Amino acid sequence: MLRSVLRACLVMQLFAAPSFAADINVGIILSATGPAAAIGNAERNGTAFGPTEIGGKKVNYLFLDEASDATAAVSALRKLHEESKIDLLIGPTTTPASFAVIEPAVEYKLPMITLAPVNALVAPVDARRRWVFKTTTNDDHEATPLFANMKKSGVKKLALIGFGDSYGDAWSKVSAKMAKAADIELVANEKYARTDTTVVGQVLKIVAAGPDAVLIAASGAPAALPLLQLREKGYEGQIYGTLGATFGDFRKLTSAQGDGIFFPLSPAVGAASFPDDYPAKKSALEFIRQYEAKFGAGSRNIFAGSSYDALLLLEKAAPMALKTAEPGTPEFREALRSAIESLNGVAGSRGVYNYGPDDHTGLDQSALVLGKLEKGEWTAVR
Repeated sequence: MLRSVLRACLVMQLFAAPSFAADINVGIILSATGPAAAIGNAERNGTAFGPTEIGGKKVNYLFLDEASDATAAVSALRKLHEESKIDLLIGPTTTPASFAVIEPAVEYKLPMITLAPVNALVAPVDARRRWVFKTTTNDDHEATPLFANMKKSGVKKLALIGFGDSYGDAWSKVSAKMAKAADIELVANEKYARTDTTVVGQVLKIVAAGPDAVLIAASGAPAALPLLQLREKGYEGQIYGTLGATFGDFRKLTSAQGDGIFFPLSPAVGAASFPDDYPAKKSALEFIRQYEAKFGAGSRNIFAGSSYDALLLLEKAAPMALKTAEPGTPEFREALRSAIESLNGVAGSRGVYNYGPDDHTGLDQSALVLGKLEKGEWTAVR
């Protein structure tokens, strides 16, 4: 299966020429298939706006599908390195795949910009993580406005329901920490698979626990399932969602029942409702303009924003690296890594990026504000 996945997904002039010696080669490994395909394909759409030339050097984008599978991601990276000597890796999509490719990336001394959200991928910056950057916010960044609102609203009992994978596990940890700090009791912690078609059993346990609020730690269309079944079972308390709920068919599936849900809002999705003095408003609106012109009104999303911003970082960093080395060499990869690490004040679709030797996260708490779904629109809460 792995061989067929890799064969099927060679695109974007991959290996079309015998040598890219003078070009900048960017490897892109995303989930075009598998459980995370909706996210991966949105990220792939975001790469459509990358520069075609930097400093007189042609930029080649070489894409492989990791099929939402960590083993496939490692195989894809080894193929890209051996056959194209890529200078930078964008991706993978999923957290497990991103962790898996760190080892070969370090082996090749290859800078990578992961699109996965878990901060353990980039922190603390050590001999291995010095090669890894990301363009996503941390779970703590997402949780902060949610738990601040819970505390302000008088929530004393909270139930959590989330994906039964590393995404949900990360939210279990951050929710336990944030709930304790806000003097909120976590009365239930239920899990479900991204492919489940019902969560009635988990919902009945939550309703029986009597929470003041429920936090759904999920993304896209699967995030709608707990909300709909909570309402179906008569739950009338406040519902919160994570950033991933702003993606995909969540709004369509929940319709009016989704109105009133609180969630962390990124400028990549709701820039129009942000204050005019927000530092990344202009850059986020430009991303939305470009993206929706190509992919349709309302198509903007955080995942496309992550890959769009990753290539913006390349556009800013590559000219610095080209001053000291030629693409395709270890010296260029190290220079590119160092240049990304030096970037500050880069306004993108998801916020303003500030990296440093001890910070490869880039974004901070300012990249997210409290949002609310109102009449089908993601809106910043003023």
